[in-house]
Amino acid sequence: RNLGFLLYGGLYTGIFQNFLYTVLFPAWFGSDESVVTITKQVVADNLVFGPLLCLPIAYAFKGAFTSEEGLSLEALKYGFNKYIEDVFERDLLKMYWAIWVPVQFLTFSVIPPHFRVVFVALVSFFWFCLLSTISAAEGEPAQNAKTSS
Repeated sequence: RNLGFLLYGGLYTGIFQNFLYTVLFPAWFGSDESVVTITKQVVADNLVFGPLLCLPIAYAFKGAFTSEEGLSLEALKYGFNKYIEDVFERDLLKMYWAIWVPVQFLTFSVIPPHFRVVFVALVSFFWFCLLSTISAAEGEPAQNAKTSS
């Protein structure tokens, strides 16, 4: 499991997000620090890249590295299905947005471009602790978890 998160962190957070934040976002949205540009970056990151790329890949890595089958198509499918389940039954995206929308506003407005991936990686450490707790829950929808507390 740790190897999966390490590889995910290195490949997605380290390499892809660096390219996304330092090359693609400036090309797509401009490099000025206006409220409009920052909002476009936050919206793209939280409505496109997070739910459609970041989270499914994280769940696929976890599925592949925690499965007894090892890296297999079945393990990847399990990870993706677990992601879908957590989105619909455990309010995963609401928690994701509650953390990452404010963090990304800070990332794109205050953090210098060359420190953005480092800052995101630091916050990701704490996010992964929460994500691990969410994804480890078996058969306990968010409503049941809230009422049993």
